[in-house]
Amino acid sequence: MVARPPVSIHGQVPPAAERARLRAAQRDVVSTEIAHYNPDAVVCIGVPFGHTRPQWILPYGGSIQLDGAAKTVTASYA
Repeated sequence: MVARPPVSIHGQVPPAAERARLRAAQRDVVSTEIAHYNPDAVVCIGVPFGHTRPQWILPYGGSIQLDGAAKTVTASYA
């Protein structure tokens, strides 16, 4: 899993097209690099965790499951 990158700085929010371009550039680089090492890896890019808004809270000590076929992300907080 790779978090969605923040693309604004202290209230300076680029236009929607620029935000999409910046996020797509990151997605492309990450996908290319992972494919070099494991082309069969399940990769999920753009999940809203980390320093982004809105923000998912990740389970500390829990588990996260990626299902590539179903295109789902499931978190367990137990």
